[in-house]
Amino acid sequence: MKINIACFTLLLLAESISSISFAQNTESTEAVARVAFTLRNNLGYHRMFRAEGPGMAYGFTMNRNESTPKNWPVGSKLYFSKDGETTEEFIFTVTADDAGKTLLTHPETTTSSSISLVTVRFRNNSMMPRKISIITYRPDETGNGTQILMLMPLGNTKQQLPVGTKVYLADNKQVDMVMSGQRIDGNKPFLVVQKADAGKTINIFR
Repeated sequence: MKINIACFTLLLLAESISSISFAQNTESTEAVARVAFTLRNNLGYHRMFRAEGPGMAYGFTMNRNESTPKNWPVGSKLYFSKDGETTEEFIFTVTADDAGKTLLTHPETTTSSSISLVTVRFRNNSMMPRKISIITYRPDETGNGTQILMLMPLGNTKQQLPVGTKVYLADNKQVDMVMSGQRIDGNKPFLVVQKADAGKTINIFR
C-alpha cells in the first residue's frame, strides 16, 4: 500500500513538471516579436498620441520635430489621441520591415522644406540652473513648436529656425495656454529671427 502511494505521488509530480514545461514552451512560442525603430513627430506642432499593441497600451506626447527610439511588438498601432486614453485617427501599424527605420507621425507630409534655416543659440546667462520653455511660431508651419529644457549656468541650446520665426521664452501661464490649444503669437516675442542672427548666441536673461 505504501509503495502504491509513493508511486502515485511520483506520477503526480512528473505530470506537474511536464505541465509547467509545456506552459513555458507555449509562452515562448507565442511571444510576439518586437521591432526597434525611431518615431519622429513631423506634424509641425506638439501632439498627443496613443499606442496599442500586444501587451501594450499607453498615451504619450511629442514636441515638434522630436524623435524618440521605440521598441514595440509587431502589429502595434499608433493613433492620434486627445487625452492619451482614447484613440482618434489611425496613423500606422508596426511591421517587421520597420526595424531600424524612422517612422513619421504624419507619413503623408513631406519632411523637407525649401526654406533656409538660421542657426541661433539661446544661453542661460544666470549663475543658476534654469528651466526654459521655448515656444516658436515658424512662418512655414501653422502650429507651434514647444520645447521645455533645463539649462545649466552658461549652458545653451542650439536652434535651427527660418527667418521670420517668432520665439517666445514662455512662463508657466503661457505654456498652459499653448498646451490647451490657444496661441500666444499675438504677444510681443522674445525674438523674431533675422538673417543677421545666424551664428549668434543670445542671452536669455537681459
